[in-house]
Amino acid sequence: MSFVTGHILLALAIGLVTGLFSGAFGIGGGTVSTPLLRLTLNISPHVAVGTTMALIIPTSISGTFNYIRKQEIDLKMGFTMVSPAVLGVILGAIATTFVHGTALMLSFAAFVCVAGLDLTFGVVLKLFARSAEKHSDNTAVQIEELEQAEDNRQILGNLSKRTIKLLLIGLFAGFMAGFFGVGGGFIFVPCLMYLFKTPIKTAFGTSLLVVAAISIPGTITHAIASHVDFPLMFAMMFGSIPGSFLGSTLALRLKDSWLRRGFGIVMLIVAASLAYNELLL
Repeated sequence: MSFVTGHILLALAIGLVTGLFSGAFGIGGGTVSTPLLRLTLNISPHVAVGTTMALIIPTSISGTFNYIRKQEIDLKMGFTMVSPAVLGVILGAIATTFVHGTALMLSFAAFVCVAGLDLTFGVVLKLFARSAEKHSDNTAVQIEELEQAEDNRQILGNLSKRTIKLLLIGLFAGFMAGFFGVGGGFIFVPCLMYLFKTPIKTAFGTSLLVVAAISIPGTITHAIASHVDFPLMFAMMFGSIPGSFLGSTLALRLKDSWLRRGFGIVMLIVAASLAYNELLL
């Protein structure tokens, strides 16, 4: 097998794995693709980030279709987050040009590790559950009524607290997406689950919808900075599209706890491998 053939097959395999995780967990797949590109093909950190961002476009769109078909997407929430997320992803992509490659990858590894720990051990989920246990249903109703009353105040400029939260989440997740070359799903999904009590599969679907929208301006910004290897991206795409469709199909059938913990473990392994590789270079 020639070097070129092996290179293409490896790219297809990376695309397939990226697509599987993207469709299954409502992310762009960058948490998997970026470190794999570094660990297996040893391309530059900035190109790994930019190429992954380009791959997110077809991957997230493919996975979104399954969630739409199963009506597991909150369109109103998704569209509210899109505009600030687009602004954030452009700012994040620009910010990568001012950061050293090794520092970029190490910070990315730390980001993946934190998210992996939470998904594996359910730290945030446990805190959320404990908080919920302290309040009765009547208290919850009272809080909701107070929030609705506060939404009408002029200080909020006719914007509800819910909308403001969604706008801020979109901006922050978009920045993280552009900076690390990920879809931003690891910000969107937990926030939707914990702040809005969105069911996990609906959170996945809604996240993928926003990810699909922000990946386009993110890719354009990275391409202008010469951070996108388009031939490599297209090679990975042929694996990522069917992978994303398969991943979303499996996610809609599996238990929520299995999805969360399984991916958390994989993320911890990826974070450790990436950090080890970067420190040796």
